[in-house]
Amino acid sequence: MSAKQPEKNAEAITIREASAEDAARLSLISDATFLETFAGEIDGDALMAHCREKHAPDYLANLFHQGAKAWLAELDGSPIGYALLTAPELEAARDDDIELKKIYVLSRFHGSGIAARLFDAVLANCSAYPRLLLGVKADNDRAIAFYTKNGFNPIGTRQFNVGGKLYDDVVLARHLHAEMKL
Repeated sequence: MSAKQPEKNAEAITIREASAEDAARLSLISDATFLETFAGEIDGDALMAHCREKHAPDYLANLFHQGAKAWLAELDGSPIGYALLTAPELEAARDDDIELKKIYVLSRFHGSGIAARLFDAVLANCSAYPRLLLGVKADNDRAIAFYTKNGFNPIGTRQFNVGGKLYDDVVLARHLHAEMKL
């Protein structure tokens, strides 16, 4: 299948809630998508250190034990993407916010609607929260365009540590409930 064909199999792609038992699958997707997105843009040693630390199966399984939720996209049993919700770590967060920590899809499936389906799963599980926050590399125009199209607005910036090196992120927020009119 070439990069132009994933939509042929869109109906075969399943989205399901993931658990700590899926940590190795999530780790594979994390490493693959992070490398294909940032190789050559982020220092190689820092990139590898980040993957070893923040994408390790044990690290991801521990997030589930701390209350994280995730949804896994699969094609014929192969992991091809996932989204992860966690308690917020962003400085701009309020106590009642939630953070979209990751939404990763293998590049050959970009444009197939998988990210939108994963995002829908996230939104369906955020009704108890007023805002959904996320941080994204400031020059990741594709991701920023996706989030902007899906109702996010910039609320700040931060420095993001990737393997001991700092990179600029934009912090985005989406209000999840319409304001009550009096």
